Amino acid sequence: MSGESSAPQAPYPVPRRAHVKSRTGCKNCKLRKVKCDEKRPICDRCAIHYTNIQKCDYGDDSPTGSESVTKKPPAGEKLRKISRAVPLLPKSRHQEPSEPLTLVRSASPTWDPFSQHPQSVEPDINLLMGTYFSSHIFNVFPYYPTPTLNPVLEFFAPLITKDTVLFHVTLLASSYQVEQHLPPSERVRCIRLSKICMDLIQNRINEPFPLCVSDETLAAVAGLAVIEHEKGSLRLSRIHVTGLKRMLEVRGGLEAIRISNPTIANVLFCMFVAAADVAFPSCDASTIVQRPPWFYHSLQLDQSFPEQSSSGGTTTGSEMLPNPSSSNNYPPRIDFQAHGVAPEYSELMLNIRMLAKTYQTAKDCSTAREYQDVLTFLCSTLQRLLTLAVPVHDPLLGINSIGSYESAITAACRHALIIHVFAQWCGNQPDPSLLVSTAQHNLLLTLRPLIDQRHVSTKLLLWLLSVGGTCPYGPAQHKWFISQLADTATDLEIHTWDDMKASLKQVIWHEYQDDKQHKELWDEVVALREEEALHFSEMVYSVPSGAVFTEA
Repeated sequence: MSGESSAPQAPYPVPRRAHVKSRTGCKNCKLRKVKCDEKRPICDRCAIHYTNIQKCDYGDDSPTGSESVTKKPPAGEKLRKISRAVPLLPKSRHQEPSEPLTLVRSASPTWDPFSQHPQSVEPDINLLMGTYFSSHIFNVFPYYPTPTLNPVLEFFAPLITKDTVLFHVTLLASSYQVEQHLPPSERVRCIRLSKICMDLIQNRINEPFPLCVSDETLAAVAGLAVIEHEKGSLRLSRIHVTGLKRMLEVRGGLEAIRISNPTIANVLFCMFVAAADVAFPSCDASTIVQRPPWFYHSLQLDQSFPEQSSSGGTTTGSEMLPNPSSSNNYPPRIDFQAHGVAPEYSELMLNIRMLAKTYQTAKDCSTAREYQDVLTFLCSTLQRLLTLAVPVHDPLLGINSIGSYESAITAACRHALIIHVFAQWCGNQPDPSLLVSTAQHNLLLTLRPLIDQRHVSTKLLLWLLSVGGTCPYGPAQHKWFISQLADTATDLEIHTWDDMKASLKQVIWHEYQDDKQHKELWDEVVALREEEALHFSEMVYSVPSGAVFTEA
């Protein structure tokens, strides 16, 4: 037998033709009349057959293993070629067509993700890195980037090319995107890279502190959890998230990660949201959300108190806001606590209201760092929302006292906030669809006893019903929300879209995402009203006076 048949197998499965197709092989393979995989500097056939060979002869000046097979263009030119328009949200939930996204380089002029990366046995690095930077990077975290304002590209992507573990997990994520249409047994790249990633992470977590719980290590574990979640392997995903939780507790929770790299903390937060059944680290349970300076400027304008300008004139204070135009024409907000919402939940609702009113898209930020700070404030607020104790309320017992009403309305606000924010993120990776659909079901159960008491029709209840109706899940639940919304709007004497929109703006309103979907919901309410008006006057159940039913 030849040495070729007795040689040990490669540690990872190699695809039959993962290299760039060529018509020529090395001279040794031609002489032996075997198929050459054309690897540089040594093909697999020659590496097995010859013991001391250093380089295959391809009949040209072939590059070495550290060089590319083809001459590499500048990084900026490569990034421009692979970039294309990628929708950030499901098309059905867009207000208007998304502008084309052009991926640009990081702030560092020397950063080239196609050449400055750790060594790897993976033969398709350029293909997988191109996939990541052309599409996957736009879906890994739900946000609205622009070509010049992209926190993930600015603060996360450079770490990929510096850390071996995170680099290979990134390749695995891209390979799954490329091969997800194939049967699991034929996903050769995924199989190979999964084995590599598991070995690398196992070695990394056995390293001494702090490398075993570094930002890059946490991001790599979260990346594996995302991939398994997308595959539908919820058990494996839960194992990764549980391990991630333990590592975060060693670091001091997500709040500690926000200090070192806020963008990584935001990505980790999204992974916990998608997992849905793994609690956040216990050390984050009592964390207080720090409000940025712009919040108080926006709050002052929201209270509609004019300010005295330096020139002696009167100004609304909008010039102090990052996005003054988005704060115009907003009616005064309702008092959440006066409507029965618990104080800690009222603070979170106010945070979301001010954020939605001040920032619409990335264009409202001046720098990528400011945009990162806005996203971090959003994720911190939502993490606080998900870690607060759920108000105790049994829908089957109804509303019998003031305390039970406050618990019910607070629980309803919690479920509605989850829908209002996270429904826009569905379709991104990691996907929070499970959390959103569960929140819609819980919102319906919580609102039922409130609806039974018609005298509690308020604009807050109107907003809760409208948010539940815009949830993209459950046609049966959707019909229920439409019907109840129509009745509540009638009770509040709301008959036009302008009145409806003004009422919703008094609670929480994000013009970019809410205007279209709530308008479509209102159109359904109007259609239902018109249909009921045709038959309502004909519905008469008359009972003869004096008629008494007696049993035989």
